[in-house]
Amino acid sequence: MNDCQELTYEQVRELAIARYVDDNKTSIGVWAKQNGYIKKKRQKDNRVYTVYIKMNNGNSYNNDYDKNN
Repeated sequence: MNDCQELTYEQVRELAIARYVDDNKTSIGVWAKQNGYIKKKRQKDNRVYTVYIKMNNGNSYNNDYDKNN
């Protein structure tokens, strides 16, 4: 089961600043990449927007690991 969450730069910026990341594009971009966000371009009304996509994969972390092994 894969769920994806699409955020704008401003939303990612707020998340990064709340975690004490410097307020500049480079630091915020590095923080986003290290935290599993993928940067994509989307076009809407002949304008290109940058969005960050966070993939939530239910199989990426299994709480029952010890029970299965």
